Amino acid sequence: MLLGSLVAIIAVIFAAIYGLKNIDSSSKKSSGNSTTIRLGLMTNSGGQYLAAIAKKEGYFSKYNLKVKTTTFSSGIETVNAITTKQLDIGYVADFAALNRFGSSSKSNLKIFAKLSSSGGSGVKLYTTKDISSLADLKGKNVLTSTGTVTEYWVAKALKKGGLKESQVNLLSVETGQEGLALMKSGKASAVWASGQDAEKLEKTGKFKVLTTQGKITSPTLAFAISNKKFLKEHPKAAIAYLKAINDSIKLVHSHPQKAAKIVSSALNVPTKTVLATFKSTNFKINFDQSTYNDLKSIYKYLANSGKLKHTYNINKYLDTTTLKKAISGSVSYK
Repeated sequence: MLLGSLVAIIAVIFAAIYGLKNIDSSSKKSSGNSTTIRLGLMTNSGGQYLAAIAKKEGYFSKYNLKVKTTTFSSGIETVNAITTKQLDIGYVADFAALNRFGSSSKSNLKIFAKLSSSGGSGVKLYTTKDISSLADLKGKNVLTSTGTVTEYWVAKALKKGGLKESQVNLLSVETGQEGLALMKSGKASAVWASGQDAEKLEKTGKFKVLTTQGKITSPTLAFAISNKKFLKEHPKAAIAYLKAINDSIKLVHSHPQKAAKIVSSALNVPTKTVLATFKSTNFKINFDQSTYNDLKSIYKYLANSGKLKHTYNINKYLDTTTLKKAISGSVSYK
């Protein structure tokens, strides 16, 4: 009787251990279905807003994706981080991407989707009140940000004003805060700004809006960028990222107030600032003919102005395979 009881107890113990092992194994397998990606974002950008929504609403986890985000003050820093293998995917504006592609003779960087376009009403050229026209910028200190889309806006504004870059004093800054400080101190006369940076300039009462980006150049396009190796080895993760961000875009379109409150709470940005960004930005994941044409136009400017260290074929840096699988009918260009 005692032996039988002992055998029964041992059997129960083994069953329990085996069951725990299976539970642990099952848990690891479930966890293993999720892929972690390192995502680079520009501070106070539409890309950062969409990622915040995707995280809060569970869109990333919905597609078995875990995301570790890193923020940068400019898109060029994001591209550099992908190049040095510190990131897997980045959110970057058109000019920064094309400029960076031309810095070396060979690169594995790939644009794999357009995420949004900005009409330009939210990006403004603030100047001191003594400046009445773009031509008045002659001899003035004008702020720029080397390698970023701001550099492009400055160049286009000067051209429209009939000025050459040599006729103004270009001062390069790395952050909006740095630019704000130079404007407030009187050491600079003009700066492009949007979002919170624009609000801070307006609050001083010292500056005025001379023009907007939409009156100077074509819409600024924002892209999802990665490298050839990541897209080849982790296609499901790239597809999941686009699907999750697309869900965020759907929420912005259907419930902008709710989406803005999520962003405001997550990033400590005033709701009105977020709503203004939503209003001035066309969030849509695709890659169409106009997108391709705009990229070629920017590339032409870079090549003709001698800003590229190496010229290249844009097509070598495009890979919309992931986009086609993530969102049906989203690719249409030749």
